[in-house]
Amino acid sequence: MGGVRTGRSIHAEQASAMIHVSRFRAPSAAVFAARLRQELGWGSLSRQAIYDWEAGRSRVPAVAILAAARVINVSVGELSMIADRFRCTWTEGRQEQRSDGEQPRVA
Repeated sequence: MGGVRTGRSIHAEQASAMIHVSRFRAPSAAVFAARLRQELGWGSLSRQAIYDWEAGRSRVPAVAILAAARVINVSVGELSMIADRFRCTWTEGRQEQRSDGEQPRVA
């Protein structure tokens, strides 16, 4: 993929990253799903649905981003900044991947 854009918008990528970093700040994926479901007031929310949001297989509802920020006790702005750092690190790591297939070291 490198520098080639896919069909996903930068906003969709940011929303996915925001859910991803929120999930990793929770004790486990199951705990995050339960807390997010409770915050949203939904009857059900599977871990698979959350993984699909993260992977871009389905769109992240805006209300889920607000709820995720509340679950990990940060503002939406803070969550966005954390996700930006995650996305930049991930993108840089992919660009630095060596031709021999070895992964770059992360400082």
